[in-house]
Amino acid sequence: MKNIYYLGLLLFLSPFLKAQFELSVFSNDSFHKPQELPYLDYELKEEGVPNFDNGKSAYVHIKIPDAASKGDFMILLNYALIDTLRLYHQKPNGEIVLAVETGQAFKFKTRLFASSDFVFPIDPAVSDYYFEVYSHKPLVLPFQLVQRQELTERLSKNDFLFGIYAGIIMVMFLYNLVIYFLTRDRSYLFYILYLLTLGLAQAALFGYSDRYLIGWAPYLNKIFAVLSGALVGIASIFFINNFLRLKTKAPKFRKLLLLVIPLDLIAITLLLLGYEAFAYKMVNMVALTGSIIAIIAAVKLAQSGYKPANFFLLAWSVFLVSVVIFALKDFDIVPYNPVFRRSMLFGSSIEVVLLSVALADRINQLRREKEYSQARALEMARENERIIKEQNIELEKRVEVRTMELQEANEELQVTLDNLKETQTQLVDAEKMASLGQLTAGIAHEINNPINFITSNIKPLKLDLSEVYTIVENFAALPENCSPDQVKAAKESLEEYDYEFLKEEIESLVGGISDGANRTSEIVLGLRNFSRLDEDVVKKANLNEGLDSTMVLLRNKTKGMVDIVRDYDEQLMDIECFPGKLNQAFMNILNNAVYAVNAKQYQEGEKPQIILKTSSVDTQNVAVHLIDNGIGMDEQTKKKLYEPFFTTKDVGEGTGLGMSIVFKIIDKHGGRIEVNSELGKGTEFVLFLPIRQPKEFA
Repeated sequence: MKNIYYLGLLLFLSPFLKAQFELSVFSNDSFHKPQELPYLDYELKEEGVPNFDNGKSAYVHIKIPDAASKGDFMILLNYALIDTLRLYHQKPNGEIVLAVETGQAFKFKTRLFASSDFVFPIDPAVSDYYFEVYSHKPLVLPFQLVQRQELTERLSKNDFLFGIYAGIIMVMFLYNLVIYFLTRDRSYLFYILYLLTLGLAQAALFGYSDRYLIGWAPYLNKIFAVLSGALVGIASIFFINNFLRLKTKAPKFRKLLLLVIPLDLIAITLLLLGYEAFAYKMVNMVALTGSIIAIIAAVKLAQSGYKPANFFLLAWSVFLVSVVIFALKDFDIVPYNPVFRRSMLFGSSIEVVLLSVALADRINQLRREKEYSQARALEMARENERIIKEQNIELEKRVEVRTMELQEANEELQVTLDNLKETQTQLVDAEKMASLGQLTAGIAHEINNPINFITSNIKPLKLDLSEVYTIVENFAALPENCSPDQVKAAKESLEEYDYEFLKEEIESLVGGISDGANRTSEIVLGLRNFSRLDEDVVKKANLNEGLDSTMVLLRNKTKGMVDIVRDYDEQLMDIECFPGKLNQAFMNILNNAVYAVNAKQYQEGEKPQIILKTSSVDTQNVAVHLIDNGIGMDEQTKKKLYEPFFTTKDVGEGTGLGMSIVFKIIDKHGGRIEVNSELGKGTEFVLFLPIRQPKEFA
């Protein structure tokens, strides 16, 4: 930022300082008309350094005295920031020819001497030298005639001194980098970035970036001085914000400084787009503005007693003085000599050292503040410890009282809990008894039908058998040597009792009795499968059989009234479960399904239907779908479905515990229930059950 500040100061002062040498500015087209060029007898003097605004072309004519042309002299242009420099010779016949074309817009190897400044040898046969010079930066033209030996010594000395400066920057960079890794203080990180960009900007200002870094890239080399100046500005903003703690100590100045960053980025964008002269001026003005804001902020913080601000002002002031001296020497206000020309190197060297000391002092101050804070924290901790001890004593007393109250409350709650458990047991037993009552009624009805059928067949069977016995007795009474009349009389009994009809009727009656007995046996078997007295032991069971046995017990509620559809997966694996409890869950859901279809008024062509479906979900789970086309449920009913004592049935028709018991049974099996229902269209229960139970149940 400070390098750009110097260039801005140079631009600001140039209108008020007049070079002692009269130089004329022409357009490029005018240069090729030698008769229009002014003649300039330029000799080595202590004053009179010509300078021009940026974005201008200057045309200089130097006439070499005879003594200089015969001696070992060279032309030195002691200024590095020149984009294009063309040297023309005027031959004895008056023709002007291009001898050298170089500058930052060309590769470094186009220079006649490997120097950061521009050096041109003198040809004894040529006395008139014409220079065409252009730069988007300010043009300062300190031409000198210097003997070769003196020039070599001067250039070597310049390189040596800049090498010392680069060494200082590198030492400060590495030192602060190590400190950053040790402390992880972000101030050091921003400072080493500032050091890096500052060193690059100084190298660009004195032409060493052309010589050692980017001389192979003309475009980058030409804009590097302005680019590095903008980067110094951005890096310095971050460093100043962090070093002076503007975020907490001066937030308004922090916001103002942060506005400088996007302006610098805009300037860099314009520079890359080719608006070099405008970008240069913009960077200058932004840098000058940022410097003023930083100085005002540091002054205010110093007045408030913030010690790092004093270090900052001291370091900044030293560098600003060096910048002013560097600018004034180009306008003959101070002598143009090697000391004043290198004033910025001296000033920035002192600045970086002072800032490093300031950072170290800041760390010490932070350490002192931390120690003070720790001491205060320790004192507060001791005071808190005393208060806590007193409070603990009081709390212990309150805890004892509260503990006694809680013990009494726990005893009361235990009594209440025991009562609730007893009530719950009674309610569950009531639900079981209600289900048992329904089962008993259904079983009695189912068994009564075949028993009545058997009973009604026994009496006619006895009558038929008595007639058969009479026929048999008639034939048994025939003597061994019976007469034909006797045989005829016995056969007449066959016709009298219609023996063929008796045979058919007896077979029919026996078949009916047999069907009734089989039906009774089937009901008893279904009841046995449903009850499964081993329900507290995990065993393998077939879900299809469990559903069938459940439907056997519900046949009296569904036969002839509800269409039962079975869609079983015949390849369904037996699952490990509590069979009796699963049958109880099926019974509760199917009981509700029967109630739902009976409560619905069906349209013409519709009929009540219940679908029983089983399927394999994957290798670990199976599913049971129990579907009805009954009255369905709304969302509110679905939300309360598993709440104990919740029922939509009329009083006396349900306890409200059926679905609560179903949920517990399925949950105990490690399964889950999905319910799909639409009011007026029906309900589907999907029971997902694992094929294998955990080892603790097995």
